[in-house]
Amino acid sequence: MAANLNKTKRRIASVTSTKKITNAMELVATVKLKKYRNGMLSNSSYVEEITNLMKVLFKNAGSDVDETFVSENDSPITLYVVVTSNLGLCASYNNDIFKFVEKNVPIADSEILVVGTKGANYFAKSGYRTNDQFIDVTESFSSERIDKMCDFLRLNFENKKYKAIKLIYTKYVNSIRFKPDEITLFPVEKQTDESGYGYSAIFDPDCKTLINELLPIYASSVLYQKLIESQVSEQASRRNAMESATDNANELIDKLTLEYNNARQSNITQEIAEVVSSTIK
Repeated sequence: MAANLNKTKRRIASVTSTKKITNAMELVATVKLKKYRNGMLSNSSYVEEITNLMKVLFKNAGSDVDETFVSENDSPITLYVVVTSNLGLCASYNNDIFKFVEKNVPIADSEILVVGTKGANYFAKSGYRTNDQFIDVTESFSSERIDKMCDFLRLNFENKKYKAIKLIYTKYVNSIRFKPDEITLFPVEKQTDESGYGYSAIFDPDCKTLINELLPIYASSVLYQKLIESQVSEQASRRNAMESATDNANELIDKLTLEYNNARQSNITQEIAEVVSSTIK
């Protein structure tokens, strides 16, 4: 009986120790979630406006610019930028991305530019052609690093190395719902209506000059927005996972404590019965 009591007591101590870790990780994820979500929200309006502006510029440029950035190239290879996490313990965040890629990205005519060590480890064994030179871009969100990544993507598309460049990331819906999504970085989508603003636009300087000046800013802004949105989804997923783990630990501790108290009470009752029986004899 004493051995069982000690065993239960050790299990309670072990689960309590685990609960402290999951609770601490939940708090850290909550702080990071707030930080990244504020960054995402403050940047979203800017990205929406510059995206609309680029569509309008390409729509109205006419023969002033070539079709380099508004039509697919003849290359058979499409480059996919796939955003995953550097750390684990974030529930199904990475697995959902992996399943999405396997379902939508053909191995034969694709190349994956991996962001995040989890993706690098997974795709290295999956048969995809991979490039991991920007694997660490989400570790610090350095503007210099993101600009360098954008230059790599833009120049390789301009040099017709890739048919198109697409980004697969995790779209943030709300604190408990996130889903993998895909957008096209290059070619840039043209505006489909006449102006996009309800009136004929007049540009000064001309469209060609504006496009050349704004294209790097546009690419960096969109990429940054989607990277930070993936971070929001990752931290929300990790927080939910750690919250669930902490709740499960509390339930298990309650169950083990009850089990320990019942066993201890039974042990005391047995000892009393033995003393009483000995006295009567």
